[in-house]
Amino acid sequence: MTDTPPTFSHWEVQPRSIRLSAGEFEQRVPLSLRGDVDAPVFASSNPEVAEIGPDGVIRCGWTIGNAVLMVWRSSARDSLRHVLVEVRDPSWFADHPDFASGATVLLSGMVVNALNTSGVGNALIEFRRSETGPAAYQTFANAYGGFELSVPEGFYYVEVTAPGYIAWHGWVNAAPNTSGDIQIVLSPELDGQVARIVLQWGLNPRDLDSHLTGPTPSGGRFHVFYSHTIENEAAELDVDDTSSYGPETITIHRLIPGVYRYAVHDYTNRNANPSTGLAQSGASVKVFLSDGREQTFTVPNAPGTVWTVFEIDGATGTVTPVNAMSYQSQPANVGM
Repeated sequence: MTDTPPTFSHWEVQPRSIRLSAGEFEQRVPLSLRGDVDAPVFASSNPEVAEIGPDGVIRCGWTIGNAVLMVWRSSARDSLRHVLVEVRDPSWFADHPDFASGATVLLSGMVVNALNTSGVGNALIEFRRSETGPAAYQTFANAYGGFELSVPEGFYYVEVTAPGYIAWHGWVNAAPNTSGDIQIVLSPELDGQVARIVLQWGLNPRDLDSHLTGPTPSGGRFHVFYSHTIENEAAELDVDDTSSYGPETITIHRLIPGVYRYAVHDYTNRNANPSTGLAQSGASVKVFLSDGREQTFTVPNAPGTVWTVFEIDGATGTVTPVNAMSYQSQPANVGM
């Protein structure tokens, strides 16, 4: 006598292939079983990527990878179907030919040194679709710091690196009307200095000024700006720009106990009240610290001619955002 395999009618499971974009939250996909199905049993080859419960609902989306789901038609496990689950980085969908859309945009610009605005030759420029995704497009700056790159339109997270410089990170909107004058400012590595502050902005106003005030050993306060560019052993204004875009760069050489305050002054509109020139300037400030910390600040959408950006505790090195707008016509009084 021989065993006779069980007989059953045709049955099927749908979908047989699932491809999802990884995200912060769990995603749920119910399976549909059709035909002669009695008491289905489910299992996953990789539960970290895709779990499946007795209800036939797939739970996934937080871990990138692949999993094969096994579905038996009954508790006897007498017939088997497979479902492939792929969880991809969001950049995969953006760069895959099946999902590509939109026009191609030619981006061009310069990579410059924050201390002297000279071009940084051979810098590597990488474009990603997300902060943690792989590089989708890349190019190198030429010997003078210039670069060109064609990419599909969209938002890109950009990383720029060069030997001896702190890596630059930021978002770039590649749109058909994107300006061809992208300026990326690289800060040289901090060699014994405490911090470096880099200000950039748009075409208008033409003249924004960096101001740093801080304590002196004698109990007074110093003020580094365009008319007092160096405070001995404390800080200095490396670059003063008066014709749009920046950068304006201040390097802090040492800290002593007390409050250090950094502010941006709209020199162009200093006598105007009210004024929204600074708020509409697109100004951003990056501060790089010697321990590797980095913070980026964006000008608030509020009227004023002075943007007090942040303070530093000279005893601990702690950076505290302020992001307050106010008015001041006299440059010597900014940040004091």
